[in-house]
Amino acid sequence: MSTITDAVAGRMPPASLDEGGRWVAYHVFYGGSPDVLLTECLVPLAERLVSSGVVRDWFYINYWLEGSHVRLRLRVGAGTGDAEVDGLVLPEVEAYLARRPSMHPTVRLTDNGFYEQLFLGEFREEDRPQHFDETGAPLFRENNTIERRPYERETHRYGGPRGMLLSERHFVASTQLAARVLERGNQDVRGLLLGIATQLSFVTACALLRDRALVADFFVAYHRRWAAGYSDDTPYTTERGQHEHRATAATLRNRTIPLLGPIVDRDLAGMPELLRDWAEVNLATRDELDVLFAEGALEFDYQDGRRAPESPDAAAWSLCHSLIHMTNNRMMVSVSDEAFIAYQVARAMGADA
Repeated sequence: MSTITDAVAGRMPPASLDEGGRWVAYHVFYGGSPDVLLTECLVPLAERLVSSGVVRDWFYINYWLEGSHVRLRLRVGAGTGDAEVDGLVLPEVEAYLARRPSMHPTVRLTDNGFYEQLFLGEFREEDRPQHFDETGAPLFRENNTIERRPYERETHRYGGPRGMLLSERHFVASTQLAARVLERGNQDVRGLLLGIATQLSFVTACALLRDRALVADFFVAYHRRWAAGYSDDTPYTTERGQHEHRATAATLRNRTIPLLGPIVDRDLAGMPELLRDWAEVNLATRDELDVLFAEGALEFDYQDGRRAPESPDAAAWSLCHSLIHMTNNRMMVSVSDEAFIAYQVARAMGADA
């Protein structure tokens, strides 16, 4: 099993976790701040289940479909039944939701435009009847409720079955990292959270891509992806915006960008503990990804269809986007803030974002 201590020590959960287990998943619909639900209920619950041996490992994501909710995923032994897990999870979460219900709705819509944009970005048209009524209005679940749901893997987003297993172990480490950030209350101060997210995103890209030009190009592409797809408000890209954020760019150039060399060289001794630990996790991920590529075990969904990546770097690029995004998701970093982070990193590296 893995713990927060494992993640802090920079260790990926062992590959043995891929063997003989299965996932049980719950959606907790909660209109309030997810960090409160996580720190007061879901994280302590999951850690107790790991300590008891019922759960081997776990992770979570925040999601918007059907109203804002946390998706809790628990890896249990093959012999552990759903009813047993339900008996441990449902009463505790339901009691918490009754005791500390969110007074905020899970969604506020003045129109369906942004929700529709999110839907089109992630789903197929044939999925629409499951999530919209006959008038075109989105379907939402009841606030302050929990449901067991199937865990639907996006297998070829992550490189096929073995790439998915590797990514799930990264999700586990990422969850422990995010839990550490939440425990410290760092998400309450936006500037502090963005600073942490910027450093962790940069460390992830450096460890997975291992080349300055690739890292710079990646953050240019990452900014364009989120700015074009989900964020119309990018004042930081204007001349005035660049002037206002010149101190941010200078700090990145002086303190963050120089981390690239030590990460690529695996000379991590001088790095801050949190960043060193996270670099180790992602270097291990890249090493395992290289093995999977050499074995011909990877296959991603690309715009031109499903196929093997052309090179180990291409595989790492494909995985890097999703792993950075999901880590930021767990720390409550919005996609508009991800666009801002990527722009500032690209500019600090001298790239034209």
